[in-house]
Amino acid sequence: MTLHTASPQATEDLGAALGAACRGGEVLRVSGPLGAGKTRLAKGLARGLGLAPEAVSSPTFTLLAVYRGRLPFYHVDLYRIADPAELGPLGLFEEVEGPGVTLVEWPERGGAHLPAPALAVRITPTDGEGRDLELEADAGHDHLLAAAAAFAGSH
Repeated sequence: MTLHTASPQATEDLGAALGAACRGGEVLRVSGPLGAGKTRLAKGLARGLGLAPEAVSSPTFTLLAVYRGRLPFYHVDLYRIADPAELGPLGLFEEVEGPGVTLVEWPERGGAHLPAPALAVRITPTDGEGRDLELEADAGHDHLLAAAAAFAGSH
């Protein structure tokens, strides 16, 4: 499924719709170039999980930020990982197992160390402040695509 958002706020609102649909155990792999809106989507996801979006920032220097909302929210940013082998000894994803929701920015840098995705999101900037978002859900996570479709139908 491909969606278009016309502004950073719309990208955040899509994230909120996805967060509201989360049941626990979902992993979102969010990719795109610098400035594409990955963290903005994460802020929206947090809002959908009952958190203040302004509390969420890019955890680039810490790799993992944990927030407590309706479900635990694990925000992972792998931008500074040069080689996926760096993740092995860290045990980073041992922290995010369980009923929470995990959003991984720069998932292509994690290799085989990443948990299986529930939803892969690729963000591509378009003209102005717009974004195209390609969403692909694995089996059993169609509820996230349904939430995205409902969002698209209302915007």
